Amino acid sequence: MYVLRAMDRPTVSEDDFKSLSDAGTTSRTRFKDGALAGSALEYLSRNLNMDVLPWIEDGRSPRGDERKAACIAVAALIADQRTKTDLRGNSSHSQEEDVRRALVERCGMESIANHDFDIAKDGPLPGQVFAGETRVAGSKADVVLGLYDGRLMCLECKVSNSEVNSYKRLNHETLDKVTKWRVAFGRQCVSGAVLQGCYKTKNLIDAQEAGAFLFWSSHLEELEEFVNSTK
Repeated sequence: MYVLRAMDRPTVSEDDFKSLSDAGTTSRTRFKDGALAGSALEYLSRNLNMDVLPWIEDGRSPRGDERKAACIAVAALIADQRTKTDLRGNSSHSQEEDVRRALVERCGMESIANHDFDIAKDGPLPGQVFAGETRVAGSKADVVLGLYDGRLMCLECKVSNSEVNSYKRLNHETLDKVTKWRVAFGRQCVSGAVLQGCYKTKNLIDAQEAGAFLFWSSHLEELEEFVNSTK
């Protein structure tokens, strides 16, 4: 499926493919359903990149050089997409480590082993920060700490490479979790994100108005000031 999507023009993300194809899935097992498979194949065939696969439009078999050129073109596109995805993932992991280091070194917090929890009393105590990602009330949080005033703080670390991508990273992924944590813990939980990259101003404002606390990787001193102010 990944390779087939790379043969289309324009290439689309997995989430966009689920919607645009009306298949609602990219799962191999679910494509055993003939109707879902038909929807997926109809979308893929309708959008094939004929510049890369010219023999299909001509209704003939590919020549050897055409097949080789198509393989190289599709492989290069996949490599490019996966490299960008890996870089975003590595950047996000680096963000998490930078945030935890700042909390320990400049806010006097104690790093402790992380564990999943569903009720506030099982979370980190005041002055503690979990050493790794933690599932909080059913949703993963990148950084979880106990503020000095007794509240919890759950932070997502998000990297966005475009204004369009920023909506998915912040207003969809992060706000969904902020809402869940607010329902689970009420005002005893401060939730938000540490951001890096390109974000649309309106998306930032919408996130703040929805109750998310926002900080920037390039200005972690603002997060440090906030945490220290709860002492």
